[in-house]
This record gives sequence, structure tokens and C-alpha cells, in this order.
Amino acid sequence: MLTTLNSLNINLLEQLIDLLQACFSVEEAYTAIKPLVQRLFPNEVGAIYVVSPSKNQLEAIATWGSAPLTSDPIFTPCDCLALRRGQAHLAEDTHYGLTCQHIRPNSLPVETFCVPMTVHGEPLGVLYIGSLHRGRITETKQLAVSVAKQIGLALANLKLRETLNNHSLRDPLTKLYNRHYLEESLEREIRKAERHPQSLGIILLNVDHVERINEQFGYEAGDFLLREIGKFLPKQIRASDIACRYRSKQFLLLLSEASLKNTQQRAKQLRESIKQLNLAYKNQSLGTLSISCGVASFAEHGVTGKAIIQAASAALNRAKRQGRDRVVMASFTHSL
Repeated sequence: MLTTLNSLNINLLEQLIDLLQACFSVEEAYTAIKPLVQRLFPNEVGAIYVVSPSKNQLEAIATWGSAPLTSDPIFTPCDCLALRRGQAHLAEDTHYGLTCQHIRPNSLPVETFCVPMTVHGEPLGVLYIGSLHRGRITETKQLAVSVAKQIGLALANLKLRETLNNHSLRDPLTKLYNRHYLEESLEREIRKAERHPQSLGIILLNVDHVERINEQFGYEAGDFLLREIGKFLPKQIRASDIACRYRSKQFLLLLSEASLKNTQQRAKQLRESIKQLNLAYKNQSLGTLSISCGVASFAEHGVTGKAIIQAASAALNRAKRQGRDRVVMASFTHSL
């Protein structure tokens, strides 16, 4: 029976490894982990915890067991003896031994086992197992260590992949999506708009008078301004919209399912909101800011990404020629 159980566990562990290697994102891995880990430890309660980006707490991303979880769903790294010691911690008798502070006292299990998921010395999370029956966790200690190791490696690889992918798709100064990502997204959104007839709005905006700020305060102040605009723009759009840095001081907003009228209105609102920003660089006010905007949409101003951007760019150029600080719609020669 012991050999059969070991063979089953090895097979399930291999399935877990294969599944994690096939995941494209950390979130996808979180979903994949629970069913297989539950089958690996069917008689116990447990959870997989991951360290938050701020590194000041751990949160359960997968839990299992027929009984309620005997550990807090969120706790700090100091609450776990395994993390503090840098190695797995087994409490064979929680009534007398030293237990982690995240173990719930009102549902105290007989045994607990915490295994840190550490890669290259960096803690990524914890595998926790609790049992109401003495000796069960001892029998599965090696399996738990192996599972924690494989999950930790998979999550570290996925996070590294996401970081590298982010670097290739993000503008290093503003942290917005770059032009390459924009071009791919625009073509994808156009195909979607063609399949389900709907509008797609574009706002191409230019931050006015950056050269003046560079001359008055230095180029670092100009970079500071562009970074702040990069933080500001995503807060002004919906989650389904995309904000990109298009050129040096130009940004492009891709507004999904937005009509030409709504896109124009959003540009006007954005222009007014920019004026309310009160940015100071090294305790020196940068003054009142303004933007010039060119507005275009699919399919009124083109049926390809290139054509729509060209229409928005022509409208933006008209806005700058007419004195800046205004919104101009493609195919119109008067400011709005």
C-alpha cells in the first residue's frame, strides 16, 4: 500500500510540475495549484500562501480540506516560524510545542507543518499543512518539501517572465505601454470592432511647452513631468482602455467601444483635468500645464491602425498650429 501511495504521489507531483510549466501567468498558476495539491494531501487541511509585492504580509491563494482552514488567511512573515528560521517547521504536538502565530487557537490542529517556498534566498511564500491526527504529516514531510520547492520555482519563473515581458512592453521613463505594444493592441482592437460592429476611439495628446520647462528647470524636470503624466493618465481611463507613450512628449489613449462623440468628450475632460495638476519639481512649481489633443475613431477616420493614427496626428498638428491647449477632431479644421 505504501508503494502504491508513493507512486500515486509521484505521478500527481509530475502532473503539478507539468501544469505549472504550461501556465502563462502567476494568476493562472494560482488557479492550477489547488486541485492537484488537494489530491496530494487529501486528508489534511492546508493552504498555499504567497508574499505580497510589499513583502509585509502573506495571503492564501489556494486552500483545501474538508474542515475549516486552521491558519489565518493573511499573516505577516514574522508570524511564521518557517520563514523566520529559513527552513521547514514541524509542530508534532501543538498543545505543547512551539507553533506559528498564524495558527488559529480556536481550531488548533494536532500537527502543523510550514514549508517556506524560497528561491535564490528570496522567500516567495509558504506551504502550510495542518492535521487533526497525530503522525500523518510526518509521513508526508518529504512530499510537502518537494511540492513547496516545485511551486516556488514555478512562481519565480513566471514572475521573472512577467517582469521581462513588462520591460519589453513598457516605456522605461513613464512605465506606460510602449509604441510596439500599442501597435499590436490597436490591430487586435480593430479586428474585434470589425467582428462586433462597434466604435474605437483614439486620443493622441501632446504635452505643451515641455521645452520651456527643460530650459527653465533642466531636463530632469522635463522627465519628472513626463513621469507624472504617465502616472496620471491611467487614472483617467477605464480598465479596458490603454494608455501608451507614443513619442517623446506624446501619449496615445486607445478607448475601446467609445464613440467619436464620447472620445471627443473624454479628450475635453482630460484637457481640463491636466490644468488642475499642481506639480512642483524640487519645490518649484512647474506652473499651469496644458495639452493639445487630436481625436479620431474607427471607422469614421480609417479602417486600419495606421490610417486612424495618421488622422489623429493630423488633427493634433492642427491643434498645435492653432495655438495649442485645445482639442481638434480629425477631418475638421476648427478647434473644439
